[in-house]
Amino acid sequence: MFASLPYSPAPLLPCSLAPPLPRSPAPLPPRSLITKLLSMKPTLRGGLAGLLATAVLLIILIAAGVFDPKPVGTLQASLPVASLSLNQPGQTVVWLEDPLPAGNFSVRGTAVYQQGNLDSGVGLALGSQADAFVVAVSPLGYVLVQQGEALLLPWQPWPHVGLAEAPNELWLDVRGESVTVRLNRELLWQGTLHLAARQLGLFGEGFGGETAVYTFPSLQIYSEPD
Repeated sequence: MFASLPYSPAPLLPCSLAPPLPRSPAPLPPRSLITKLLSMKPTLRGGLAGLLATAVLLIILIAAGVFDPKPVGTLQASLPVASLSLNQPGQTVVWLEDPLPAGNFSVRGTAVYQQGNLDSGVGLALGSQADAFVVAVSPLGYVLVQQGEALLLPWQPWPHVGLAEAPNELWLDVRGESVTVRLNRELLWQGTLHLAARQLGLFGEGFGGETAVYTFPSLQIYSEPD
């Protein structure tokens, strides 16, 4: 009989020491795609620069008033600087000597609060004392539109009013019986109006307290040629 020899199995290698399988390298993008990606960046930069330049140009043109509504016709008169003092409660109109044109016309005026009671208002009047069409603004942020005794827009807040000493531009365009009113270049009121007389006046309304003083550094009249 053969004698049995002791069995000792061969040692196994740990799995972690097993040699890794070879990996195939990742495919490279074609040269045309790389070229396209590299050339896209300057194009995008140029496009953004063009958009930025356009936006800046639009802001400059808007600030310069290029897109503002134009007055009716051409400039006919630039009136001297005027002032208005309100030393008692109630409404008052100081009618100017220069008559308004018989046809279509525009009035461009700027009113500025100077001193005194802020609780007051100032503006322009068209027509006559009996049936004046009035547009007014208060340095406290209110506006008024009325004709005669009818309050078309009673005193009420409006977001585009220049407060305190800030100037307020009053634009009135009259075409036939159609009237458009803008305050600081923003549309305030539009409607129909029959002017029995062709006068321009400075309007003011006081509500008591100390005297309020306003000036009109700019007052211009435009009209179409006859």
